[in-house]
Amino acid sequence: MDNMASRPYPAQYEERVALANGQPVLFRPIRPTDGDLILDLFSRLSPESVFYRFLTHLERLQPAQLRHLVHIDYRTHFCLAAVILEENREAMIGTSRFIVAGGRPDRAELTVTVRDDWQGRKIGKMLASRVVGIARSRGVAAIEVLLDSRNEGIKRLVTRLGFPTRYASSVLDICDRMEIDITRAKNLMESNEIYPEEFRF
Repeated sequence: MDNMASRPYPAQYEERVALANGQPVLFRPIRPTDGDLILDLFSRLSPESVFYRFLTHLERLQPAQLRHLVHIDYRTHFCLAAVILEENREAMIGTSRFIVAGGRPDRAELTVTVRDDWQGRKIGKMLASRVVGIARSRGVAAIEVLLDSRNEGIKRLVTRLGFPTRYASSVLDICDRMEIDITRAKNLMESNEIYPEEFRF
């Protein structure tokens, strides 16, 4: 079993960007000490956003769930956060993560969460584009997104990443699936298709 504690924090993925309105945002990997920031982010999600992210109704994160979200190995489980300064303290406004499927190192599941008051500002796409690029650099060939059929936001986000995508409706009415083939694109960190001009800083 991998010893997560032995894996150093990958500071090379830190990136400071300025949004179109001048708002500075820090994109950085999740740290084990980010529990309070994750709890604050969760507390500012609407019930709908919580359901779309976890595909179940949650009133609060349990300790085991929180540990899973912040204690990652940065290799098979990677999470990038968008962080701003708000009232002179750090606040997390979004996260995107991939988790490699058990026994299939070439496949991973992608999730994206954006605080409700920051939705519609392209934060989700900026996070997901970077995370998918990191997954691709680790040998992942296919990304799967599990979603509620009513979640039009994630459907648009995935489509706008610019990859061939296959959509499958669930016959069991639990969740739908989107599968993204990321083998046919250039390196995402250099691709103008994935980072059009307004996304490259």
